[in-house]
Formats: sequence, structure tokens, C-alpha cells
Amino acid sequence: MGNIEVFNQNYIFILTLATLGFLLFSCFYASGDSDKLFAPMWMLFIGFVAEFAAEGIVAAATEVYAQGGSVESYIFAELLLLLLAAIFMGMAATSILATNLASYIFAGAIGALGAIAIALFVFIIPDGNIVNSMRYIFPLAGFACIAIGFWAKAGQEHRGGFLLGAVAASAVAFWILLKFFDFAPEIKAAPYIAAMFYLTMAFAFMMMKSDILYTRIEKANQQIEKYNDRIEEMIRLSPFPIIISRLGDDKIILANNNACKLFGINAKELDRYHLKDFFADSDNRQLLTERLEAEKEVQDFEILVKTPTSDTPFWLLASANVMDYNYDLVLYSAFQDITSRKNRENLLKNQAIRDPLTSLYNRRYFEDEVSKQILALKAKNSPYSVLMLDADFFKKVNDTYGHKTGDKVLIELASTAERALRDNDIVARYGGEEFVVFLPGIKAEDGKGVADRLRQSIGMQTVYSDDNTPVKFTVSVGVSSSEISDNVDMLIKTADEALYKAKQNGRNRVEVFEAHDLEAFMAQGQVERKDESQNHHPIFDKEKSAEISLLDGIEENKISDDKVFVEEQNISSQTNKDA
Repeated sequence: MGNIEVFNQNYIFILTLATLGFLLFSCFYASGDSDKLFAPMWMLFIGFVAEFAAEGIVAAATEVYAQGGSVESYIFAELLLLLLAAIFMGMAATSILATNLASYIFAGAIGALGAIAIALFVFIIPDGNIVNSMRYIFPLAGFACIAIGFWAKAGQEHRGGFLLGAVAASAVAFWILLKFFDFAPEIKAAPYIAAMFYLTMAFAFMMMKSDILYTRIEKANQQIEKYNDRIEEMIRLSPFPIIISRLGDDKIILANNNACKLFGINAKELDRYHLKDFFADSDNRQLLTERLEAEKEVQDFEILVKTPTSDTPFWLLASANVMDYNYDLVLYSAFQDITSRKNRENLLKNQAIRDPLTSLYNRRYFEDEVSKQILALKAKNSPYSVLMLDADFFKKVNDTYGHKTGDKVLIELASTAERALRDNDIVARYGGEEFVVFLPGIKAEDGKGVADRLRQSIGMQTVYSDDNTPVKFTVSVGVSSSEISDNVDMLIKTADEALYKAKQNGRNRVEVFEAHDLEAFMAQGQVERKDESQNHHPIFDKEKSAEISLLDGIEENKISDDKVFVEEQNISSQTNKDA
């Protein structure tokens, strides 16, 4: 820049070196992750260093010349450095405007011509005027190239760094031009021009980096907006109900029309709703949340939901995953109504464990469930009892009034038992007219009391035949308990043994299988009874035989007890007397 005063005063020299160092730092910062700025910035820095070094050679040549030495080699080196500085500045400007290939072509052409001119006018045809002109032309060309390149870039949006660099390069080029025509006034600030320029360019470099980052952010925002628009369009056109809710506060921020209809949501007031409010089962929601935290995505998860417009919960199949949406973490949830499928599943499940006539549990479910409960009750040292009930003279009811009336008897018996017992008691139809009850937490003595109250309640019920004739019925009950066994099969067999005794002793009564009965019972070897004149189901054959049909409610092979048979007209009065 023609400021050899920089090298004549130490503090100015140090200040200039410091600003050049700051420029170096700005190059590292600005070009660290930017391919667009990396090459031009380092080319500019190399050009500035070459120009600064040329000033140093001028200062050294001045001292040599003052001592009468030859300065041709100094002049040659100075001009080569100025040419190099101009080349790198030009390459930087060309890289900014075009491509690296164009900058290399420019550098090669200018470098070759410049080197030839320097050699020609320094060594071959020495010409002081031309050499002196080169000292201004080379820097002027370099800074002019920077100014042109930066001004071109500054015309685009968000290019404040290039604008600052263009102003600084234009100012220096103008300063050199004035000095070339000897119009530059002698000002006191001249020694500081290099330092001020380096400092300005350092800030310009950092601003360029900020401009590029801002442009990247702007492009990213545009991509995000396009991405969000695509998501919203996909959600809107989806045939499935879809909801997007924020992870932070669970508020619903987007729902398509199908989701609004399904959940009873007002589309204009989405911020009033939270996704958690629609879960009918809090444990179900907790399980979904845990799986999302662990996997970030859940597929085909069944949830039971409720809506503000309906009191009846319904089942949905949900697929959910965590995603970025509109600068926030959200939960994307798609739903499918599977209420009909769940109803069919529940129906099939009930058919597998329920008796179709009475809707009580069937024998298979009773044995499996009671086995599990006995294990839990044993761990707590808690008692339990099993009741075996059998409808008295049930064959006569079928023979006299028909199977349809017999079915009514079984249905009413089952309904009465469910009403009279606790929610945690298990009642099942064991087969034909036989029913079995499990009483957790009830010992034998209390079980007898429960059985007796149940017997009385059943004895007070009445059903009507097809011809509107009232039909009364009673039951006999056998009781076994945890004092006898912890095996469900043995409990049923011993309760059936007590039931057999109740039949023998007159029916419509309760008998308890006592501990002292166990030895005699085991001694019998569980042999099938020869006396089948009693209305007793062969319980000991059940394990090896098919389960009795639950629809007909009768056993055709039962033999009536003629000794206790009463005329059908007296069934009702005899039942009341026994009760």
C-alpha cells in the first residue's frame, strides 16, 4: 500500500502485525466449515501477506540504497511479491464470482505476463519509471479485483460482509490510485492504513461467515416449512385418523377431519385438548408412554379411549412415533377403530370360558382359575371353600314341563347364585344341573352358612312353564374346604361327596365334608357308586368323558328316585316345606 512508514516505527509495525494476526484468526473461524469461503479467504490472506512483505522489502532496499549498494534484486523481489499479491487477490475475486478453474486461468495469464514484464524492465531494459508504475499498478489491480468481486456479491441478499469488504478494498484502491497520480495528500493516518484495512477485512470475513450461516438457516427454514406442509397435506388426505401432539405438554396441535370426528374434537379449538384426556385406561397410557420412551416408535398398540361426546369407551389400534415438527418434538399418532374386532374377540373369549345357557363360567375355566387362586391364598395362609350344587328332581321338571322350562330353572338358579354371592366368588356351571362355587377367604364353617343362605334364596325363586304354571325348585349343596385339600380336583370330588350325602339325607339341604370323612373317602378308592337310584351325577367319570352339552341342560341317563318322587302338582308345596 506504499506505507514504508510501517517499518520505520516499531509500535506501528507491531500494531499492523497484530491486526494481520487477527485477520488470520478470522480466516480460520470463517472458513472452518464453509467450502464456499475456504479458498477465497485464504487466497486473500496470502495476497495481503505478500503485499505486506513487499512493503518490508521496500524498506530494506531503501537502507541498502542509502549505503550505496545494488538494489536490483530487492526491486525484483518486491515486484514479484506485489505481482503475487495481485494474482492471489484476483484469484480470490474470480473464485467468488465464477469457479476455481477460471481463477487459475486468470492467475496463469497474469503471472506469466507480469513476470516477463518485471524481468524485462528490471534487468534487461531497466526503466525506473515503469518499475515505479508497477509498484502501484499491481496492488491497484489486486484491490480493484477484490472490490469488483465483493461489490458483485454485496448486491445479493444478506451479504453485509461482502459489502464491508467491498468498501474497504475500494477505499484502498482509490488511495493507491491517488498516490499513483501524485494526488494523495500527506495525512497523519497514512501509517495506519494497512492495520485499519486488515482489521476491517477481519470483521468482513466474520460477517461473511454469519451471512452464510444465516443463508443456511433460511434455507433450512424453507425446507422445514415445505416438510411441514407435506406432513399437513399427508395428514389431511389420510384415510386414517391422525393426531400430532406436543411431547412437552401433550397438547394436540394438528388433527385431520377423520380424527376430529372420531374423538369428537372441535377443529377450531385444538389447543383445548390433551391426548391423555382421551385414554380410558391410565395403565394402558402408561404402558404406551414407556414403550415410546424406550423405542421412540410403537406399532399396532391397542388402546381403550373415550370422547367428550360419548360415555361408551371404544378400542383403537394406534401406531405412534416421535418426530420433529415445526421446531418441536411431537408425537405422531395414527389410529384405526377396532371396536368391532375387539367385540368379536371378547365374544370368542367368553364362548371359550362361559356357559352359553347361563352365562356362568364353564368347568374348564373354573378349574384353571381356582388352581391359580389357591396358590395365591396358600401363600397368604388364607382359607377357601368349594360348594357343589345340584338341582333337586331336575329330570322330573324336564319330563313334566319340558326342556324349555328346565332351561329357565337353570338360568334362574345361576342368576340367583351370582346375585347372592360376592364379586370375587367364582360361580360356574359344572355340567347338566350341577354348579360349583369357589369362596376365597371362607373356611368350612362359614362356607356352610353361605351355602345354606344360597340354598334358601334359590328355594324362594319361581319360574313359569309355557302354560304359565308356576314351578318351584330347590338345590342340594355339598361343601369342602382348604382343611381337606389344596388341590382343586380333590376339593370338587369331596364337595361332590358331601352333595351325595345331602341327596341321601333328603335333598334341599347342605352337607359339609369333614376332615374325619377323608380317611373313609380315600379307602373307597373313588369307586363308582353302584346305587344310581339317587339323582347324582357320576363326578368321578368327568375327567375321562366329554363335557356335557350346556345347551340342553339335562342328562337323559339320570334315574329318578321313586321313593321320594312326588306328583308334579305337589312339587311346589314340598319344596317350601323342605326350605
